[in-house]
Amino acid sequence: MFSVLLLILAAAMDIRSGKISNRLILSGLAAGLFFQFAEAGWKGAGVFLRNVSIPVILCYLLFLIHVLGAGDIKLFSVIGGIWNFKILTVTIMISFLTAAGMSLGKMLYHHNLVSRLCIFGDYIRQTLAAAQFSQYPKSQGNQHIIHFSIAILIGYIIAMEVAC
Repeated sequence: MFSVLLLILAAAMDIRSGKISNRLILSGLAAGLFFQFAEAGWKGAGVFLRNVSIPVILCYLLFLIHVLGAGDIKLFSVIGGIWNFKILTVTIMISFLTAAGMSLGKMLYHHNLVSRLCIFGDYIRQTLAAAQFSQYPKSQGNQHIIHFSIAILIGYIIAMEVAC
C-alpha cells in the first residue's frame, strides 16, 4: 500500500510540476532500506543496494539522451529498494510497454505519428553516422511529453498482480 501511495504522489507531482520531489524519493528509499533490513538483516542491505542500482545502470543511457528523467529512474530504484528483483524487472518491462502505448496514443491523437517516426529515424541515422549518442531532439510544445511516472504506476500495479 505504501508503494502505491508513493507512486500516486510522484505521478501527481510529475503532472503538476514536471518533477518528482527528492524528499519523496528519499522517504521511499529509507522505507525500502528499513524493509530489506527488517526482512534479512545485513544481507537485506546488500539486496537493497543491488536493487536500487539496477535501474540506474539500465536506464542511464536513456537519461543521457534526455528520453527519461532522473525522477523516473529514482522511482524504479525505490521500487527495487522496497521489493524484490522480480517485481522490479516486471515493473520496468511493463512500464516501458505502457509508456509506448501512451506515446502511440498521443501521436495518433495529435495526428503526427509519421512526422515523429521521421524525427526518430533521422536521430538514429545521425547517431549511427556520428558513432556517438546525442540528445534526442526536443519537440515544440508539450504535446509530445508523456509523464512516465504514470506508466511506472501502472507497471507497478500490473507487476504486483502478475508477480505475486
